[in-house]
Amino acid sequence: MTSRLSLCAQELKKSDHDQYLLGLYTPDDKRDGFYALQLFAQETARIRDMVNEPHLGLIRLQWWRDLIEAVYKGRKDHSENGTHREFCETIRIKHLDKALFERYLNARQFDLEDMAHDDLAALLRYLEATSGTIAELKAYHLNGAGGTSAVKIGAAQGLCELLKTLPYQARTGRCKIPTALMKKHGLSLKEFQDFKPNEALNSCVRELASETHRLIEEARQERAETNAVLLASIAIEDYLKRLKKVAYDPFNPDIGGGRLSRQVKLMIKAWRGRY
Repeated sequence: MTSRLSLCAQELKKSDHDQYLLGLYTPDDKRDGFYALQLFAQETARIRDMVNEPHLGLIRLQWWRDLIEAVYKGRKDHSENGTHREFCETIRIKHLDKALFERYLNARQFDLEDMAHDDLAALLRYLEATSGTIAELKAYHLNGAGGTSAVKIGAAQGLCELLKTLPYQARTGRCKIPTALMKKHGLSLKEFQDFKPNEALNSCVRELASETHRLIEEARQERAETNAVLLASIAIEDYLKRLKKVAYDPFNPDIGGGRLSRQVKLMIKAWRGRY
């Protein structure tokens, strides 16, 4: 394990401790790149929250496109800080598939529309194109190959993040639960934003949690070699377990915690070569 932390690693240690821990289970010469790709995902996923107008978000996404294009064409990049330079160096060294970055950034444009997907199938396609693509890029970086197992774990990670951020969505007047799912369980937007216990909301969350479990199980059936990308399943299932304990109420304050237990589970799973 390297004795220093890259700038991207330092940022993730503060903002996404689970992903920071996963990076510790990568080979020394792949660790900085793993962190750089994850921080890229984090920064681009937050664009909508950083801008007041959708067109400003589109400008920021284009900035990332131009940065990546410059690297692939061998031009001097216009990176703004050290973490961006580490990201560019990861692309430059590993020759990752440019089409995957294009797919990811194109899918991220949907975030700027402040709309929910029509149904679960549409949401899953979006998650595969966003979180799934990031997982695939990280798998390519680590192993030289992606694989459907990485995409499925990535999609499960994205679905888990959607569940985690439901309180924030309610506070900001947004809702990412698919429209058809809300209709199926009789959940209105007003009820969601009331921030009160609601059986209709809990039923929606229960179904999304079940879908997350399904994605993880399908990834395990691939029997891919365990790596830091696939080990993300540990933290995801830990959250789902805590969510179940509060009857799938996403607003329950007792859902947090569990960092130490996740670290222990991660260490054991990594030692056993299982995910």
